[in-house]
Amino acid sequence: MHLAIYIVLMSLLFWILLSWLKSSTHHGEYIKVPDFNNVKIGELDKFIGDKEVRYLIVDSIYDVKAPKGSVVKQEPEAGAEVKKNRIVFLYVTSVLPPTIQMPKLVDRSLRQAASMITSYGLRLGKTKFVADQCANCILEQMVKGKKIKAGEPIEKGTVIDLVVGKGLSDEEVGVPCLYGLTRKQAMEKLSESSLTIGSIVFDSPRDSSLARVYRQTPACGKETSINLGSVVDIFLSADKNKVANPDTTTTDDENVD
Repeated sequence: MHLAIYIVLMSLLFWILLSWLKSSTHHGEYIKVPDFNNVKIGELDKFIGDKEVRYLIVDSIYDVKAPKGSVVKQEPEAGAEVKKNRIVFLYVTSVLPPTIQMPKLVDRSLRQAASMITSYGLRLGKTKFVADQCANCILEQMVKGKKIKAGEPIEKGTVIDLVVGKGLSDEEVGVPCLYGLTRKQAMEKLSESSLTIGSIVFDSPRDSSLARVYRQTPACGKETSINLGSVVDIFLSADKNKVANPDTTTTDDENVD
């Protein structure tokens, strides 16, 4: 009799323990991980209010193209099945860009300077060519119209403008074809040819990130040549039909950048 009672009690306790473990660990119950992509840091608590998950920010990443202070990566990924109250690890973009030391570009060639600007996480701005005995040499490095010395602190993503020597001759260069290139690619190609970017015109500012050159002034051609340092205007569009059929005419446009 006592043995039977003991077996019944133990079985009951074992069943209660299993039921409690199943309830506390949500055994067999799964939810899908929500998509945190582009959610702002200040909105995370509200975002997970009804999601049955928790979050932990583990690192910040600097990305000049992504919105500041927003989620760009998560682990586990969105849509993965996890148990309730699972912690989702988040990577967010930093609100402030990191600071670096300005590299020394003066006395380097334009090609070397452009490469260094990119490798340091900076952006190449306008190139201005002036008469100087050192052709294609960097004479000054500028930020927002002011000279900046090598070693000065500067934020990543800052636009660097360059003053470049074009020699003392009236040397001419051919006009490169920029059709189909992005704004950045067009600026780099003009710099390689010792030419200066002029007006940058978009047919729709909202599509500027996808825009390609469909017109340039002066137009390119085997017989077209201009002086070193001359200005070339570019016109960009996200309309694939315009880009596929480049326009070589010259007209006045709006939305000049």
